[in-house]
Amino acid sequence: MSTTDMTLDDVRNVLIKAVSAEAGVAPAELATDQPFTSYGLDSMAALTVGMEIEDSCGLTDPPVDLLWDHPTVDSLAEALWALMNDGTPADGAVPARAAADGQ
Repeated sequence: MSTTDMTLDDVRNVLIKAVSAEAGVAPAELATDQPFTSYGLDSMAALTVGMEIEDSCGLTDPPVDLLWDHPTVDSLAEALWALMNDGTPADGAVPARAAADGQ
């Protein structure tokens, strides 16, 4: 599967797998709406999750503060999916900046 063919659910599953591995919980037990810190993830774990994101999602230089700005699997999955799709939000809405530019 090409990374450009990844759906939002594909991205969410990558995150669930990476975060659950770092947190030491089964993927089925990971609440995707809970902050990463509630699972005890620290900056080292965040780096590992970040490397998995780069490898699985084909992002070569994601913003360093992405995990801090989007502290749950659900919010991070949507942000990553948007990054992978030229900033288009997962719901298909036109980003405010693009709408203002007439795109």
